[in-house]
Amino acid sequence: MESIIAAAALLGVELDSKQQAQFRRYRELIELRSKQFNLTGHTTWDKIREELFIRSLRVLTPAGGNVLTPDWFAEKRAIDIGTGAGIPGMILKIALPDLHVTLLDSIQKRTNFLIEVASELELTGLEVINGRAEDLGQEREHREQYDVVVARAVARLAELAELTIPFAKIGGTVILPKSRGVEDEVTEAAAAAEVLGAAPAITLEVANPGDSPPDDMVYWMKISLTPPELPRRVGIPHQSPLIEPSGEND
Repeated sequence: MESIIAAAALLGVELDSKQQAQFRRYRELIELRSKQFNLTGHTTWDKIREELFIRSLRVLTPAGGNVLTPDWFAEKRAIDIGTGAGIPGMILKIALPDLHVTLLDSIQKRTNFLIEVASELELTGLEVINGRAEDLGQEREHREQYDVVVARAVARLAELAELTIPFAKIGGTVILPKSRGVEDEVTEAAAAAEVLGAAPAITLEVANPGDSPPDDMVYWMKISLTPPELPRRVGIPHQSPLIEPSGEND
């Protein structure tokens, strides 16, 4: 636990004894249920600690001034799209108990696991939903209702834009941790982000805390309403991302 405590402290988050116990129990539940629910490919505590827990804390890296500091997150409303084992949304909830978090995943087994975790850890202000972002993004209770939208996924940014930006309220921020070298993806997704209501992306290299390779943290701030026809039906954002065609006669 010492390295997790130190990683959180580096970001200005002091984990009390209850939070430390929650992290320990969360780790035990991941190890216990991983194969049963296909939660993660990481099977050792070292990998779970570094790649899932500490790397998730990088989302709390200040983006400048008093913006997106841990204090800024307090009492905000966040949603984690395609959360899987709860990464990074569950980590953020444990680290920042006053953050209201919704965890969304399309696989029932994973959301069952997250409900078990929430119960075991006695977490309040946490909602677990089994569903698809394309559907939930059209529902009034969730569309343009969140201060923070996160997704730690392998999809390209042009697809993630349509799955995440509709959830952000105007003035809200989408935060997408990606592996280094994301410049081409940012350029590819620029037209989609604009159509969906986001300002041009800001990308910040984040190497700490932890020993994992650096991440490119991509930020989209929502500045206008998402058109009502977006997001499109389930599967369409993946099959046909909103990429601006490069016509020869432009």
